[in-house]
Amino acid sequence: MSDVAVEVTDRERIDVGDGVSIPKAWDVVATGEPNVAGAIRLQVVFDEQLRRTVAASVRLDRAEEGAEVTAAALRDVRVQYLVAVSSMRVVEVTRAQGKPEPLRDYLAEVRSRTDRTYEETVREAVTLYRIAATVNLAPLKLVSEQLGVSVSTATRMMARAREAGLAVDLITRETHNRIRAVDEKRTRPHQAPGSPSGPSIDL
Repeated sequence: MSDVAVEVTDRERIDVGDGVSIPKAWDVVATGEPNVAGAIRLQVVFDEQLRRTVAASVRLDRAEEGAEVTAAALRDVRVQYLVAVSSMRVVEVTRAQGKPEPLRDYLAEVRSRTDRTYEETVREAVTLYRIAATVNLAPLKLVSEQLGVSVSTATRMMARAREAGLAVDLITRETHNRIRAVDEKRTRPHQAPGSPSGPSIDL
């Protein structure tokens, strides 16, 4: 099990939308990573152009005298994993009229609440999707896991969110159209090959 330490180096926070904020920069030190004998040091920043967190620099320090840093060891450094793990630790979420809360507290509340309306659930899905996109995780997977719904349901929620103007900057029109097409194909009644495409008429 690796040990990941995070130190925020630039406390100015970036508001990425929907109450989600993240520091401009922080340092990460990871030890005990699988197949990596030494300390991995990352500088992580929020990139304004990419609108997500990225590794600005990566360094591997040897563990002790008599050891060396090799190309094989560098290949085993899980840069994106460490960026995502450290990013999740520094994200904060502010609800309407509320105080900023750490991501872990926000997610615990999301998982525990069961009395949302569908519209409230869609808005929660947008926030979760934005968090995942910001920290470079799979957005629909996070929405699905935290709300306890299937990926296809999460997909429909995000399509509804875009139609309502809640996720226009998160989902492009092309992606939205693709989501709708896949969803419509999934819900369309199965038709055997060679069967007529029009409606059947009982005589």
